[in-house]
Amino acid sequence: MANDKILLLEVAPAGRIIEFDTVTATHRILVDELYDFPDGIAVDWQHQRLFYSSMGRIKEPESLEFFQADGMIAEVSLDGHQRHKLVGNGLFVTGKQVAFDEEKQQIYWCDREGMRVCRYDVLSGRMEVLVQTGLYPRDAHDYSRHCVGIALDKPHNHFYWTQKGRPKGGEGRILRACLQPDEEYDAAVRTDIVTVLDNLPEPIDLEIDHANQIMYWTDRGLDAAGGNSLNCASIGADGLTNHEVLATGLQEGIGLAADFASSVIYITDLGGNLWRYDIRQRGPLRKLAQFGSLTGIALLKQ
Repeated sequence: MANDKILLLEVAPAGRIIEFDTVTATHRILVDELYDFPDGIAVDWQHQRLFYSSMGRIKEPESLEFFQADGMIAEVSLDGHQRHKLVGNGLFVTGKQVAFDEEKQQIYWCDREGMRVCRYDVLSGRMEVLVQTGLYPRDAHDYSRHCVGIALDKPHNHFYWTQKGRPKGGEGRILRACLQPDEEYDAAVRTDIVTVLDNLPEPIDLEIDHANQIMYWTDRGLDAAGGNSLNCASIGADGLTNHEVLATGLQEGIGLAADFASSVIYITDLGGNLWRYDIRQRGPLRKLAQFGSLTGIALLKQ
């Protein structure tokens, strides 16, 4: 059965969580007045709640980027009535895309200006750093270290993430490491990290088709370089192969959510567009709605 409803994060002009019905093309505001620039979202259907990340309340006045350690992970009930902070208070810098392991009740996210990949165990309340690509604040302005999108490949004991590089810089990479290493590790000097694809325009969010071992991702890089696009590649033991740009025309592509059972992908962009892509028909992109600037997206399972 197709997922008829989607959760969207609107980051501007006002932070909101929007529930969108793909059948009726109607929407309702689930949560309003989010002043901390929400970016990533994931659903825990079993416990009727969602998790979202925030980039923080403080922007740099010149770059309008987030270099203060005021990022947050929050929990919200699916009816929108209950909300509370899970992780924050200076523990990380800039919350980006989110993945959730429902079986283990663990939240994964990328800390962009903090240059980290993080995990939080909901049951124990423990946060850990899985990958550390630089030292905050010393290296925070080195865009090559910025971690953004994340996806879990539990059957193969991997997680994947993107490091986007400079804006429009053509320095983007997709990397992977072990979810559960055999031995203790140092997040700053992990020896199991593999770059599976590089020289990308500016990759952002990731999604894995586990049945067919295909990685999909959004890219917000230069149009002329293959950016503002939906992409895919085959997942192999040695990395990603057969990279293909499936569709272009996004306006700063960000969020990605896939209903592989129905062969449908939904995409958000900072232009405020919600797009639909049919995998079987190989597109084209179809615009479903427009809001303010959109970041994260998640399917609300029926």
